[in-house]
Amino acid sequence: MTNKVAAFIVNYNMPERADALASHLNNFIKHPLDVYLIDNGSDLKAPARLTNVFLPKNVQTTKGWLAGLDKADKGDGEYFAYWFLITSAALVPEQDTLSPMVQLLKVHPEAVGVHPALTIDSTTAWKHLVTRWGFCPRRTWMIDNIASLYRADWFDSIGRFDPNFKYGWGIDLETCYKARQQDKSLWIDERVKLQKITDIGYTMDRMNMSAERRRFLASVNMNAVMTKKYGDNWQFKMTKENIDANWT
Repeated sequence: MTNKVAAFIVNYNMPERADALASHLNNFIKHPLDVYLIDNGSDLKAPARLTNVFLPKNVQTTKGWLAGLDKADKGDGEYFAYWFLITSAALVPEQDTLSPMVQLLKVHPEAVGVHPALTIDSTTAWKHLVTRWGFCPRRTWMIDNIASLYRADWFDSIGRFDPNFKYGWGIDLETCYKARQQDKSLWIDERVKLQKITDIGYTMDRMNMSAERRRFLASVNMNAVMTKKYGDNWQFKMTKENIDANWT
C-alpha cells in the first residue's frame, strides 16, 4: 500500500500565504508528501512562487481543489491520503503537522478524516474545532476543510467533492455526513495545531468581492444544492444524524 500524501493548497491572490504554507510543508513535514499549489486565476497578485498548477480563471474553491486532484491523478503514484489546505490557515512554526494525523488514520482503520485542533486565537464558526488543551486525538462529528486530511481510497469511493458546491460551503458537511452514514470515524488531533484567520483575504482586499457578498452567495448555493440532494430538512441530516453525544 502506498504511504505518500498529496497536499492541495488553492490560492487566489494570496501568494505570500500560499508560499508560506508550501514552504512549511516542504521544510518541516517528515512524511512522504507531494504538494500541489493551485493558482486559481489570480488577477490582482502574481501567482505564488511555488505554484505548480495554474488555472486561467478563478473557478472558486471546490473546483480549485478538484483541479489539484486531477493533476495528482495524472502523476506517477497513488496516495494514502489527501490533505486540503486554505490560505487563511497558518501552521505552527517548525511543527510536523502531518505525521501524527497519518499515524492516527493507520491506527484506526475505520477513521477516514482528521483535522488539527485550531489555536485558541483562531476565528471560526465551528467552535468544536478549537483546542480543548488536550494531548490526544478526540472523535468528532465534522471537520472543516481548513486543513482536513482524508483517507484517499475512501474519499475516492464517495466521489470526492461535489463540484456543484461552488464556493466550498457544504462540501465539509456532506463529506462528514457520508462518513457517519458508513460508521466511519472523524477526528480532531490535539497533538497538532494551526491558526485560522477568517476573511483575511477580504480584509486585504484581495478577493474582488466583499466577505458579506461571498457569504451570501455561498449560503444560497449550499442551500440550493443540499435541498435538491437531501430535501428541505438537509440541515438536520448534516448536523444531527448519526452523531454520538460523546463526540466533541
